[in-house]
Amino acid sequence: MDFNSKDYQNAKLKNFFKTNGFFFWFHSAKLDLNQWIYTEQKLKKLKLNYSKGLNGITLKLFTNSIYKNISPIVCSFVLFINPNFKTTELRLDSIKKDLKPSFELISVKVDNKIYSTSQLKGLNDFSYKKTVFNLYNSLDQHLKTSYIVTKKNNISK
Repeated sequence: MDFNSKDYQNAKLKNFFKTNGFFFWFHSAKLDLNQWIYTEQKLKKLKLNYSKGLNGITLKLFTNSIYKNISPIVCSFVLFINPNFKTTELRLDSIKKDLKPSFELISVKVDNKIYSTSQLKGLNDFSYKKTVFNLYNSLDQHLKTSYIVTKKNNISK
């Protein structure tokens, strides 16, 4: 099997989009071999996987899919980066800072929805467990306060 053929690259990219519900899109500069090896080592240290999409194949895939409105942002070398493990806590600030010299974040895909960097301004963490824990704490606090308020109203009647 020819791993460099366009059909294989297209199937690989389609499979990546179907199987991964969460990943980052980065624009990247073309790097020489030594710079790319250093970048791969940095990605492994951050516990991240990557997939490179060829420009023409990526554009063709987007124009024939539900992501056809996204195709204008693919204008150069595009890299798709996803976490190795589901339990890995990702900090958006640190990922941007570590990959800043050669990569520029353009969007994030979360469950068939694509969010631009401007939509992610207030978001720093990508941790499901932490988000659910914060939601539970806020619900618990609001339920306690509503219970206290309703209990005082029942006593005064």
